[in-house]
Amino acid sequence: MNLIIDQGNSVTKMALFRAGQLQNVDYYPKWDASSVVQYLDNHPVEAAIFSTVTEPDPEALSILQQRVPCFVCFDHSSRIPVHIGYHTPHTLGLDRIAAVVGASMECPGQPVLIVDAGTCVTYDLLTADGTFAGGNIAPGIRLRLLAMHEHTGKLPLIGDSGEIPEIGFSTETAMRAGAILGVAYEIEGYIARLTEAYPGLFVFLTGGDALKLAAKIKSRIFVNENLVLTGLNRILQENAKI
Repeated sequence: MNLIIDQGNSVTKMALFRAGQLQNVDYYPKWDASSVVQYLDNHPVEAAIFSTVTEPDPEALSILQQRVPCFVCFDHSSRIPVHIGYHTPHTLGLDRIAAVVGASMECPGQPVLIVDAGTCVTYDLLTADGTFAGGNIAPGIRLRLLAMHEHTGKLPLIGDSGEIPEIGFSTETAMRAGAILGVAYEIEGYIARLTEAYPGLFVFLTGGDALKLAAKIKSRIFVNENLVLTGLNRILQENAKI
């Protein structure tokens, strides 16, 4: 059994894979040493990989190193089954790399656009020859809502749940629709432009806001909320040789 730990800006995911198949995913708004101890006490784990886009808990990492027979801390020196074409690979987010690896497993030999909609929205391109060509980063839904509140004098702080009309009929709906539809239309634009350049482009939408946005996108996309986890499991296999 493989344990995959993906620590994001807002939540940490702990997932189990058996024979390459995802078994279950648990979500932790607060992830620390006690979370790790409790999880390992209830799940027999042979190998684990840890990936983070923020600062890890050193005590939690120490417990993983002590209790898991084969433990991999994913970083930019880890072996991966794709070629990195990014000019500054050392600055590339580990979650973006993992998502591209996951996409390469799902669509070998095809050009793929991976849209990861979380705190930020990332757009990453995998070419047909297995090269991570690069990508772009934009503010996510909640960052847009927060920025409108913090950088204006009167706009309120609102959540992303509620009515999303095509044209807002109140300040609240105008802000929510502006943020959510703005991201959706942005995604549509990337798909249209990149499909022209890369015929046969396959599009994955992943991340915490994937389902919310999928309902607003008319282009053909495939929603896979666990693409990063799938990629991390493949990276674990590559580095542990299991």
